[in-house]
Amino acid sequence: MQPISSAMNGSMDKRPMHVLIAGGGIVGLTVAQGCREHGIPYTLFEKETEETRRHGWALTLHWCLDAFEKTIGHDGTARLPGVVVDSSLKQDAGNFLFLNAETCEARFKIPPAKRRLRLHRQKLRDLLTSGLDIQEGKELTGVEEIKDGIRAYCADGSYTDGTILVGADGNNSNVRKFLLPTDHELTKLPIHLIGVTRHFSPEQAAPIRALDPLLFQALDPKTSTFLWYSVQESFTEADGRLSFNCLVIISWIVKDDIADAIPSTPRERIAMIKRRASNFAEPLRSIVMDIPEDLDIAIPLRLGDFPCRDWDNRGGRVTLAGDAAHAMTMYRGEGANHGILDAALLVDELKRIWKGEIDQKTAIDTYEAEMRPRTHAAVLKSRDAALVAHQWEKLTTDSPVVSARQAPDSALKYH
Repeated sequence: MQPISSAMNGSMDKRPMHVLIAGGGIVGLTVAQGCREHGIPYTLFEKETEETRRHGWALTLHWCLDAFEKTIGHDGTARLPGVVVDSSLKQDAGNFLFLNAETCEARFKIPPAKRRLRLHRQKLRDLLTSGLDIQEGKELTGVEEIKDGIRAYCADGSYTDGTILVGADGNNSNVRKFLLPTDHELTKLPIHLIGVTRHFSPEQAAPIRALDPLLFQALDPKTSTFLWYSVQESFTEADGRLSFNCLVIISWIVKDDIADAIPSTPRERIAMIKRRASNFAEPLRSIVMDIPEDLDIAIPLRLGDFPCRDWDNRGGRVTLAGDAAHAMTMYRGEGANHGILDAALLVDELKRIWKGEIDQKTAIDTYEAEMRPRTHAAVLKSRDAALVAHQWEKLTTDSPVVSARQAPDSALKYH
């Protein structure tokens, strides 16, 4: 068994500190960029490679933007405008729309946050990998406490030692399994979802963008079928007009395990969501009906979440961030924002350890004392939003799927 190499961005003589980061998603990369910015030694390992990685859906950042920009530094911040899904839009373009899918009339129309960026996930990941040493194809499979630190084992037989291990390895985190061996499973929710990314020609896009140029939600009051639409990427055609790849999600509450089951093939899944959208009014109906029947990817999900809870951080040696700590549904659009705030607050504590201002145990306890209650409440609110999003009679301005997304107090210090 051989140790893997480390990115030593700083002198170990300055402070015996080495941060291990499991997971090369947006949160793990943000932590690594914070370490790089401040010369803190780190090793970032990620189970996927460029060949095996699924690029994922776009994400919307709003109240975490100030914290994000401070953490990734000036150069990264300057490149953010280049990773938006549609550069023709101002960052505050559009509204928060929740539509009656049967009539296409607006049930709610709320102005967006003062700052909002809809970002292409892979382009954002490319931005965040700049300047980082990433150990790809390294799936963490075991953790061991060692003298003055922690050892992380990978599936290929390699290992690396550090003083702190940050689990940013997603919904089904192996670091979480180490910290909570009997209580690490997601809570399954009674909601099924099928997500498709499809292309819209300029002609197809025109009536959709007339509703909102970026994103919206809708619900059919009669069938309780939920629709999510959002732009994933824009393209300039030869005549100068824009075409788009857009995410289309159809979801429903599971009332009958057989009737509401997700089919096994992409073609069957696409046929199912077309049946579920048959009562939609135009142009919402065409959003779904024009999905090519032979599209080879139609992603099925049984939703689940993980309300953050207490764990023994082994004297400050091991902690969690992002979905590993608090997986939540997407119906409030806050999962990435909380994860990035985690990264910013954690980097602030790592900087204090690196400078010798605070001991490691106190720093990690401080980070977790803020993160746990903040995100526990957010997971439960997002769970409620997912359920209410499928119940027309419960949709009000105060319901969690519609109500304002307020920045947590801990995010305000970055303004």
